[in-house]
Amino acid sequence: MPSAPQRPGRARTRVSASLRARLYGTVVTLTDLLPPRVRYGYVHPTTAKLLRRPLAAIPRDSPVAQGSSTKTRAASDMTAVTCALLTDHLDIGGIGSVIEMLAGALAAHGVTPVILCRGEGRRAARLRDAGVRVESVSTMAEALAALDAVSPDVVELHSAPRYLEEAALTSGIPLVVALHNTEIHYTRAKWRTVQELMTHAQASIAVSDVVRRFHADRVPPEAAAKIVVVPNGAPPLDLAALPTREAARARLSTAIGVPVDDDVVFVCLARYDSQKNIAGTTASFLRYLAHAERPSRLVFAGDPSDWAELRRAEALRDEHPQGDRIHFLGNSDASTLLRAADGFLLNSFFEGWPVAATEAVSAGVPIILSEMGGAAELVRTAAPGSSMIPNPSGDAAAVSDAAVRRARRSSRTQPNAQEFARAAVALAQIPPRGTRAGDELPDTADVMAAEHAAILRAARGGIEPEGAASA
Repeated sequence: MPSAPQRPGRARTRVSASLRARLYGTVVTLTDLLPPRVRYGYVHPTTAKLLRRPLAAIPRDSPVAQGSSTKTRAASDMTAVTCALLTDHLDIGGIGSVIEMLAGALAAHGVTPVILCRGEGRRAARLRDAGVRVESVSTMAEALAALDAVSPDVVELHSAPRYLEEAALTSGIPLVVALHNTEIHYTRAKWRTVQELMTHAQASIAVSDVVRRFHADRVPPEAAAKIVVVPNGAPPLDLAALPTREAARARLSTAIGVPVDDDVVFVCLARYDSQKNIAGTTASFLRYLAHAERPSRLVFAGDPSDWAELRRAEALRDEHPQGDRIHFLGNSDASTLLRAADGFLLNSFFEGWPVAATEAVSAGVPIILSEMGGAAELVRTAAPGSSMIPNPSGDAAAVSDAAVRRARRSSRTQPNAQEFARAAVALAQIPPRGTRAGDELPDTADVMAAEHAAILRAARGGIEPEGAASA
């Protein structure tokens, strides 16, 4: 798709953007050299204070709230189980979405969820409004007191802070450990903690086989034998209540400030974070535009956890003649964006099982995923035009902190940029379909909750979950 001639003012703007891209690239490179605890505990909060600004967004207006399930069933034939879900801040990353889905669907399978987390926020308030007990605790003593008050039959850990892990171990309550990602940032000390937790636990739940194998290679054999794979799910959409494609695209046009008309719209629903490769995806999409046969746009939407990454991506966009084809939104209504989209992109360095991609598959949107946890499984069940491309850091089996650092330093020319462009060209040829009222959509959130419930029930009874040894 050829670009229009550039005016002198635009040329000066592009020079300024190029300088900004170099500046933020230097910030990113220097930050990547620091230990993870310094990056996430000090640098990111500091850059957030310096670089934060409002982002346009599409307000949440989903007909089915995130995490809720439309299915109900009698649980009278099941023995009631109370499970304490222990996790970090609920508004950070995809784990909060998984917790919310479980909280909304476990009751149908005879499990009453109670959440112990760090801090308050939007999701905690939403869960309380839905009748779920949520306790915010900030110390081990508070956590033990909360566990004593709740008296759960079993505890399920979801990447919880250390004081909640210690409380779970000290309490003596049967334990299940959820494994959400290929944790390339873990130190040796952290792996010792993981080994202790998984050895003590009745079972561990990995969200994908990639995550299972990653952890099995790093923990004792007796702990590896107890890992069961349960993929993340996504709540079903009420198709009759969704906006039409035209209405969704009108809302998107308002949010980005330009009409999308008949453009091919790709969406990337992800927080702005180094893991998600936002800058590299921006550069690769700009390369695709040079080969695109139809006018196309890319819309990112998510919460910024790394403002330097977002600012670098913006600068890479602004220095390009066709940069006005890429848009950055804040956390927005996923249903509207997926309804408006022709394709979904996620070009991450590593994932456990991406929840947003699961939502895209459920919505009937073709997907392009880099090779990561859950990618092969999701692409197999996705709409025509979907594909898995190589990992942007190179060999997916060898993803490491060092490999990601190298790939981030060369965001403009990542190893999979050519495959990215080819996949986008192919997807853009697929006529838009999306979901329609009357379509049968799987309730994968309910399937996920049913499998968690079975494992929790077995853990309470001291039984090894079915399939653990052969997973």
